Amino acid sequence: MQSYQKWIWQHPEWPALVFDAQAIQSALGQARRCQGILLGKAQAIGLEGLAPHVLDALTQEALTTSSIEGEKLDPQSVRSSVARRLGLDIHGAPVAEGRRNIEGLLDVLQDATQNLAAPLTQERLCSWHAALFPSGFSGMQRIDVGTLRSGKMEIVSGALGHQKVHYEAPPAQSLEQQLAAFVGWFNASHPQSGSDPLDGLLRAALSHLWFETLHPFDDGNGRIGRAILQLALGQDMGPPGRIITLSRQIEFCKGQYYAALEQAQRAKSMDVAPWMTWMLTQVGLAADCASQTMDAALQRIQFQASMASFALNERKQKTLKKMLDAGPKGFVGGMTTRKHQSICQISTPTAARDLIELEQIGLLTRQGAGRSTRYYPAIEGWAEDAPSVASDAEG
Repeated sequence: MQSYQKWIWQHPEWPALVFDAQAIQSALGQARRCQGILLGKAQAIGLEGLAPHVLDALTQEALTTSSIEGEKLDPQSVRSSVARRLGLDIHGAPVAEGRRNIEGLLDVLQDATQNLAAPLTQERLCSWHAALFPSGFSGMQRIDVGTLRSGKMEIVSGALGHQKVHYEAPPAQSLEQQLAAFVGWFNASHPQSGSDPLDGLLRAALSHLWFETLHPFDDGNGRIGRAILQLALGQDMGPPGRIITLSRQIEFCKGQYYAALEQAQRAKSMDVAPWMTWMLTQVGLAADCASQTMDAALQRIQFQASMASFALNERKQKTLKKMLDAGPKGFVGGMTTRKHQSICQISTPTAARDLIELEQIGLLTRQGAGRSTRYYPAIEGWAEDAPSVASDAEG
């Protein structure tokens, strides 16, 4: 290797990334164990039972992948948009009208997590980029949308005149060829490919590093790179992969993420074992987090079995189902007399009586008193963060 080479893509063997299988064995084994636990719980729940957790995962993925880039989205608007896309009705949730940036990001995440059989192409990546920037602007700056960048790309920090260059991407004139090599490898290394399949988790880690090294767009490369991560995980795991949110895990250790990425891109050889170990560790942690949410899903199934043991009228069943579909954080402030009344179009006394009866038979728990009374499904953890006094007190 020649001394003038600063970035990994300048290495004469690029893009032939390599790693010592022995060095990453422990991290890969731990990630697979966490993944196996998650898959076992997902199988016990079934596809229908996964729906509320897909809602939570896609909402969290959208919020955190934007937060990493410094953009704050409204959680309730994102959640309501995701719910409508999944066909889940959340009563009273705000409508994200005019939030084209939210809808565009969800277009990308939905495509990456649902269209697992579709090949990755330059056209697909460009469509993701166009969805992220529907106005043609990134902040106040106009950018080239839906097409590869035409200029130099550097990752810098610091005040003007004292900037530090963390990374410089390959020149624009080489991007067509370099991106073609990347998508060709990604499709050929699919776990179910008949040509040259690669372990799905290793493929996910490599694909993110490779794409981020190319940095082919004017902006949005981080969000698209994390969408590629989700696509690779989904192709490895199937539908349960949709409930692993890598962006949330990366947000937890964002400084480490950028340091690991920069270290790999400055590598003096093509050995990226440290990056692989770091990313596999994050996959394992993200799978473990998703596995914990599965515990709540199993509790939900047990709760539904309890519901079936009572002769509940249609009103009570309807409201309980909406609460379960919304998930632990879905009904802000819990269920109230007024909400139940609105859902079922009934009188205030009837609504109050229904909720009291559901508490008496053990299906709901109550917090607060009087006009601040709130009800939650009698599922462990679903009411622990509930406020004791709501801002919109209701009878």
